[in-house]
Amino acid sequence: MLVRSLVLVAALPALALAQGFEYAAGTAQYRIIQNSKVTQEMMGQKQSGETNASQLLTVTLTRASKDTIAGVLVLDSIAAGNNMGMPAPSLAHLQGLKVNTRMSPSGAVVYSVSGPKEEDVPNASQLTLGMGAFMPKIKGKLAKGATWRDTTTGVIKQFGIDLTRTVVSTYAVEGDTTVASEAAWKVNRADSITVSGSGVGQGGAMTLEGLSTTKGRLVVSSKGSFLGAESGEEGNIRVVLSANGAEISVTTSATTKVQRVK
Repeated sequence: MLVRSLVLVAALPALALAQGFEYAAGTAQYRIIQNSKVTQEMMGQKQSGETNASQLLTVTLTRASKDTIAGVLVLDSIAAGNNMGMPAPSLAHLQGLKVNTRMSPSGAVVYSVSGPKEEDVPNASQLTLGMGAFMPKIKGKLAKGATWRDTTTGVIKQFGIDLTRTVVSTYAVEGDTTVASEAAWKVNRADSITVSGSGVGQGGAMTLEGLSTTKGRLVVSSKGSFLGAESGEEGNIRVVLSANGAEISVTTSATTKVQRVK
């Protein structure tokens, strides 16, 4: 019997390699750093430069019920800059912005996302949508080779007009790893993002459409924590001003890194 027991114990780590994932209750803080190369072209004239942005985000998760995780995400700080000779926009009004989410235990299904209204906090819609989708959506059991897809659609306001933003994400589990002595999983993620809309905005009547692709990797622990991520994005946005038919093309190449700081 003793030999049999030892064999069973030795087999447990292998069995654990395929496991259901659920987020654990608790609070974590993340630093998000993004660097972008931007080229804007209008009427044959090009302007290129680099921009950078950093955010500090605190995420608190609680178990609201057997099937629901409640999340409170608070933007502790945000800053942006560029090397194009343009004054950095003031983002002080966004500091302290809070978004509430409710999702399934694995994050696979987001039941609701709520944040400040655009008329109360300018540019809040983009942050609300992004913060509401911050936690990775894990579907099924985590095992090497497992894959799943997810589609998220939301409305954001940019240049003063409403835009529909759709993100189609494909996930693939690369394998297991260890982070700070904690068992974890590496998951590759690829996104296809489209955005489109028309209306009367800051530059008058306009139409906007854009497409970008993102590839990267995220890490989640076996204990239910999001440990961080990194990705690269290539995108293009085309704006047409209805008044004179002028077109503005903006291409971007960006890298983003998410680090759990505590």
